[in-house]
Amino acid sequence: MTVSQVLASPAVQAGHPELLSAADQLDRPVRWVHVFEGSDPAALLSGGELLLTTLLALPDDPEEQRAYVRAVAAAGAVGLVIELGRRFAKVPGVMVAQAASVDLPLVALHKVIKFVTVTEAVHARIVDEQHDVLTFSQRVHEVFTEIGVEGADAQDIVERTAEMAGTAVVLEDLAHDVMAHALAGAPATVVLRDWAARSRLVPGGGTRAASANDWLLADVGSRQGVWGRLVLVGAPTVPEPAARMLLERAAQALAVARLMERDVASLRSRAQARFLTELLHARSGAEEDLRAAAEVLGLARASRYLAVCAAPRAGSAAEGGAAGADAYLEGQRRDQALTEAVAGAASVAGLSALVAPLENGVVGAVVALPGRLTEEDALTRLAAALRAGTGPAHVRAVARERDMLVNAGADLAETAYVARAAAIVPDLCPPEYYRIGDIRIRGLLMLLGGDARVTAFAERELQPLLLFDARHGTDLVGVLRLYLQAGGNIAALARTSHLSRQALYSRLRTIERVLGADIADAETRTSLHVALLAKEVAAARGG
Repeated sequence: MTVSQVLASPAVQAGHPELLSAADQLDRPVRWVHVFEGSDPAALLSGGELLLTTLLALPDDPEEQRAYVRAVAAAGAVGLVIELGRRFAKVPGVMVAQAASVDLPLVALHKVIKFVTVTEAVHARIVDEQHDVLTFSQRVHEVFTEIGVEGADAQDIVERTAEMAGTAVVLEDLAHDVMAHALAGAPATVVLRDWAARSRLVPGGGTRAASANDWLLADVGSRQGVWGRLVLVGAPTVPEPAARMLLERAAQALAVARLMERDVASLRSRAQARFLTELLHARSGAEEDLRAAAEVLGLARASRYLAVCAAPRAGSAAEGGAAGADAYLEGQRRDQALTEAVAGAASVAGLSALVAPLENGVVGAVVALPGRLTEEDALTRLAAALRAGTGPAHVRAVARERDMLVNAGADLAETAYVARAAAIVPDLCPPEYYRIGDIRIRGLLMLLGGDARVTAFAERELQPLLLFDARHGTDLVGVLRLYLQAGGNIAALARTSHLSRQALYSRLRTIERVLGADIADAETRTSLHVALLAKEVAAARGG
């Protein structure tokens, strides 16, 4: 409880309290309430007490009265409550003046009350709060033990901390850039607005309160040095001692998580990945909150935004031939390498962008287009920087520029599909960027995803030929693919397959016999081509 809360309690209000000094010190926490009628209170106080007295033993000498107030303040008492009527009709002026000079709240009770009523009520409340803090401490211990076992990342830790504190939590680096945040229901425009500028006004060092900002802060780091700060923004729903303890445990968990990460940059990359995922599913009414969140992650505020995606080209060395856990790790390394390549190219090109893996095999980016920077200029600069870099072979896809960030975020889903479809296009002269119109039927199949009806159609069309190849060790499916890609032109097929026309005609007749279909028929060729493309798309999707 604070001094203000004690004074507002029914037990004290019954005495018609009047505050005579230090009105700005009423937020001091009360550790205990003590009743004392002697002339030397310092010997019995240890700090944090609210002293109740009638001053029966206090002499009339003004100097001794001043010394009494000085002794109470010097002992660390948080307030002095004097009941009038038994010794004094009013509090001596010298005591009021002395209390004001030492910032000690001095309160006069104009009506007689039972002090025991006050002490019982306040002590019961204090004991209850201490019990709540102990219970909360046990919960914090259990939660962070679970976090340690799960190997949670920085964002998970920040979210759990905000949930327990009941207020927003922000993790920032030493440059005051936001690395992770959880809003706990608060608007991003309120929590994250001008974050770096506001945070710089709060000095570092330890775990402490910043009353001007209504913040609690804790340094995050290890013996190698501090690398960030964890901030509780706003008033927590738990007592401040409990909030401090929670903040310290969260800072320790973050330090451990940091040791398990590669570096601070990987934490920032995770934060950007989470934001882009949220942006994919954001509502149109959240534009200002999204812009505020994007800004603290490093995306410049702009009038227009652009969605760009990149995917490793099918058959590139990055894809390898690993299986199981090795394949998963190889995919992670591939995505990370492509992410770093795109982010580095954006930086070299002088573009402000958020870049992160969106899904297995696709890296997404939202690029800001401020001022007079055109979409064409931005894309040209980015492509040039990527060509000059050493990143993995890849294809790029782009949507049209948008004047709202939420719309650019929605474009990421379509652009990711375009990139994945383009990655398996056998294009000898690929464009710098693919758009939805460039991938046609392949794009439609990619958009349909793992629809079971598409899978069943492809199997039904190709199964006889697949079984024939499996039994006889032939590759008639490959010949059919080349035939369809050549548009049925035998001369072109002979050049790409390196087979004689006689051999080709023989194999095409075998294909027709196995399938029971005329592959010269336009509809049949279309059906078979769609089935082959569906198989390629399914393989590219990992299904």
